[in-house]
Amino acid sequence: VVPYLYFETPTGFEEDVWIEAAEARPGNRQAVHHIILYYKLPNQKGRRGFRDNWIDGAAPGTTPLLFTAGVGRKIPAGATLVWEMHYTATGKEEQDRSQFAFRLHKQRPEREARMIPVTNNRFRSPAGDPNHRVGSAFRLPFAAEVLGFAPHMHLRGKDIEYPARYPDGRTEVLMSMPKYDFNWQSGYSLKVPRRLPPGTVIECTAHFDNSAGNPHNPNPKTTVQWGEQTWQEMMIGFIDIVPVQ
Repeated sequence: VVPYLYFETPTGFEEDVWIEAAEARPGNRQAVHHIILYYKLPNQKGRRGFRDNWIDGAAPGTTPLLFTAGVGRKIPAGATLVWEMHYTATGKEEQDRSQFAFRLHKQRPEREARMIPVTNNRFRSPAGDPNHRVGSAFRLPFAAEVLGFAPHMHLRGKDIEYPARYPDGRTEVLMSMPKYDFNWQSGYSLKVPRRLPPGTVIECTAHFDNSAGNPHNPNPKTTVQWGEQTWQEMMIGFIDIVPVQ
């Protein structure tokens, strides 16, 4: 077991920069499970603050981040990059020198993209349950355009979808993944961004198979709850959005 490791890289940026595209480049694919890159400001201390400052993340199956014209992700002047590294033990000493590649906008884009995690971290999936439902929700305080989705669960993850409940009472499924695969975690970009009015509730509904019928289940005889390691579970429905004035 290797606990998550955190490393920091000072940027030395003297002014704000805006990412147009980004790509994680694991240095040791046998050992690197995922990389999440955040930033923290000079006055931020500890881990609570920077987790809201998402830049990009990558796991097996993830494609490079590429924003549409006029959209970018901001890294403020003076920020320090924070690397969250999840390493998988291989039984021997390993070395890693992972990288992140950025392509920056030449000038400030018109709109800023934000990553919203629609999370439930208080669930318990009962032992033997083949279809345990877990839900979470996020209410948009502003109008926004949805750019894409990146669902995340672990080995018991079965399916996941993002229903939207509009202020006028209408409902619509924005994205559906009927067969989740932990070994190939991809993000899904909309061909045309979807505009949502303020007050829209974006739900995330997932099912977990904690039964012996799941060949990937490490232990169907135990109740599973939130945890960082692969044999534990997570339920996060990441959404990339752009606030609209």
